[in-house]
Amino acid sequence: MDLAQNYIFYAEANVVCIIIFALMLFRDLGTVGRQTKQIVFVNIVVTHMIYFSSDIVWGLILGGIIPRLPFLVVACNAVNLMMLCALTAFWFMYVEMSQGETYINKSRGRLIIMLPAIATVFITLFLFIVFPRVMITEEEKLTTVFYILFVTVPILYVIAGSVRSFVRAFRKENYAVKKLCIVCGVYPLVMAGFGVVQTFFVAAPIFCFGMTIMMLYFYMLSLNDQVSIDELTRLNNRTQLKKYIVGESLKQGTGKTNYFVLMVDLNKFKQINDSYGHVEGDLALKRTADALKMACSDNIPIRTFIARYGGDEFIIIAKTDDEQIVSELCAKIKTTMERLNTEAGAPYELKASIGYASYQGDIAAFQQAVANADKALYKEKNNR
Repeated sequence: MDLAQNYIFYAEANVVCIIIFALMLFRDLGTVGRQTKQIVFVNIVVTHMIYFSSDIVWGLILGGIIPRLPFLVVACNAVNLMMLCALTAFWFMYVEMSQGETYINKSRGRLIIMLPAIATVFITLFLFIVFPRVMITEEEKLTTVFYILFVTVPILYVIAGSVRSFVRAFRKENYAVKKLCIVCGVYPLVMAGFGVVQTFFVAAPIFCFGMTIMMLYFYMLSLNDQVSIDELTRLNNRTQLKKYIVGESLKQGTGKTNYFVLMVDLNKFKQINDSYGHVEGDLALKRTADALKMACSDNIPIRTFIARYGGDEFIIIAKTDDEQIVSELCAKIKTTMERLNTEAGAPYELKASIGYASYQGDIAAFQQAVANADKALYKEKNNR
């Protein structure tokens, strides 16, 4: 296969990848009421498509199929540089949103994240327009300055996104989104790896195929996240709770493992909604979820699984046979809730009643354990 045929295949491969990304884009644009995170995801998809399109032209130029005109050489490489900066910036932003960082919900936070990419784009355009020989030689070869600009900012986004994702993945309170955190950490590293390999095999469509496969995997994982994670609190939902119970039951084998089921119910939650509105009620639920995660990760020597059971009810599965630890956990949950509520300056008390019951990991026994924990919960609530 001669050089021209190699680059024709390269272009065809990129076209296939663009079609796959277009299908993801079409599906996402059909979603009603898209939120900021979905808009950022659309930006990631579109950026991939523009990058691949520009790379098609550059590949055809390298293969001699399109004339090596100075304007085309500059345009292709400038677009590739700008799209790579934008892609890594959007990805970092999406990762932060997916993992519950609140600063990213404000336009100022998103602007700060985009500043390195924006600065690189302006520098690139300025140098190509005003001092083109700094970026490309008279023989139309790219300079060291170009390659420094091409990799510096993307590498910073890659390192920052990966490190932050891996740190979150191994925090106990992030059990619900551990797999998503790991994928978010691995994706930019794989992207960088494919980019490095691509430099050694210029005519092989390694980068576009690698990015498309990784993006498809992430896309399917995010769809699964939508059906297994409670959108408001970012805790596991009831569907994920069922999967967890089944999974733990299958691990039992011939032996039995002791668990405790904790039912948590907010006191006077209806009054919070009625007196302060549903927006404040949602904030109370989020605060409760944060308190549960903090209490379950703060020097507790047991593994826990936290889920929103429905409304203002939450459920915790604690893997232990030590009732004293469970009792201490209940007390820690209550004090943490009160502390977070005080720090937030909320004009109401945020307290909960908690009941718990033991079970040995059997699926059949789980519902009875939930019923027993519920009885203990309402006994405590009535005593109040």
